[in-house]
Amino acid sequence: MKISVITLFPDMLNSFFKESIISRAIKKKLVDIEIINLRDFAKDKYKTVDDRPYGGGAGMVLRVDCIKDAIDNVKCNERIVLTSPRGRVYDQSIAQQYSKLDHLVLIAGHYEGVDERVTNYIDEEVSLGDFVMTGGEITAAAIVDSIVRLIPGVLKKTDATEKESFFEITINRLIDIIGENGLLEKLKKKGIKKVKLLEYPQYTRPEIYNKFSVPSVLLSGNHAEIEKWKIQKAFELTLQKRPDLLEQ
Repeated sequence: MKISVITLFPDMLNSFFKESIISRAIKKKLVDIEIINLRDFAKDKYKTVDDRPYGGGAGMVLRVDCIKDAIDNVKCNERIVLTSPRGRVYDQSIAQQYSKLDHLVLIAGHYEGVDERVTNYIDEEVSLGDFVMTGGEITAAAIVDSIVRLIPGVLKKTDATEKESFFEITINRLIDIIGENGLLEKLKKKGIKKVKLLEYPQYTRPEIYNKFSVPSVLLSGNHAEIEKWKIQKAFELTLQKRPDLLEQ
């Protein structure tokens, strides 16, 4: 897979991608990450890629011609994404979609925003949530990180990506484990076949700490019961902390 990132701050992203799992994935040639300096496509000797907004207003706006030239230079015909606070909120399902692409282009927005005409040359806008940052580099880095870890061979254990912070399970499977449940029956009647759950609680050594013990089922060696416990706890945590996931 190839990921191209168009940015005003290439050094910021280069330093991030030189660490940990992403760095190893690059060295293994499991992913090719291309950092493109938007200033290379400036129209003047001062490397200016932004200008004052027409109609007045605070801040500076990134120019459409500079961004379009950068996009053309990448030569991607698959998916071009702009990081923007008005975009749809990025989540694990989007990460999974992106991880299956051969080539993804991310444009890190900045300053007051980008010229609206840029939307004619992209496929979609994405956001990390309902808050505003000074630039899109952190968003781009988060997206790349979430994608790379899903690429086969990047993580040592494939199971590490199957049941993690969020995972899907069929309603029927959940009912088999949980038993009769009004909410699940209601969702089933709506035609919902799968729900998303938070990850189950995790424990490691020591077995007992300050009178707090690891659940005995996790020490039993009974894999069927352990699996049942994990799904039960994942369902309970989702109801308690993120019930909205069950309605998605």
